[in-house]
Amino acid sequence: MIRKYLPDDFEILEHWVTNKEILLQFSGTDFQFPITKDQITTYQIANPDRSFYLGLDHNLKSYAFGEIIPQIGHVPRLSRILIGAKENRGIGLGQFFVKQLIQECIAMYNCKSVELFVWNQNQIAIKCYKKLGFEYLPEKQMTMIHEDKRYDIYKMKLDIL
Repeated sequence: MIRKYLPDDFEILEHWVTNKEILLQFSGTDFQFPITKDQITTYQIANPDRSFYLGLDHNLKSYAFGEIIPQIGHVPRLSRILIGAKENRGIGLGQFFVKQLIQECIAMYNCKSVELFVWNQNQIAIKCYKKLGFEYLPEKQMTMIHEDKRYDIYKMKLDIL
C-alpha cells in the first residue's frame, strides 16, 4: 500500500537518510546533508505539482519513499525512490513499491508510459527497474558532478500495455 507523504512523516525520512552518500543517491544535489524538514518543505512549496509517497507494509509501517513528477504529454516520472531501512533492501520491496507508484501514475494521469532517471552507478536500482520492464532510452540524459566525481544519469521508460 502507498499513501501520500505528510509533514509529520519527516522523522521517517530523516531516519533513513543517514549519510551524504544515501542523500546523493536519493536526491542528487537537490538537498544538503543533513536533510531537514525545512529543505523538504521548501522543495514542496516550489514544486506543488509533485507528490511524495510512502510505501507501507501489511502492518502499516513505512518502508519506502518516492516521488511522482508530472511531465508534458501525460508521461509522469518517478523520482527519489528510497527503500529505507537496510533490512528492507534486496527482498523485493523495491519492485513492489515501484509497481504501486506506477499504478498511482495510471490512476492520476491515465498514462501509457512512465519514466525515471537513474545514475549508472546504481546497479541495484537498474536491476529492479529492468525486472519491471523499464528500458533505457537511447541517449544519456545528463552528467551530474558532485565533489569532483562524475555521475552519468540515464532516462529509463516503461511502456504500459
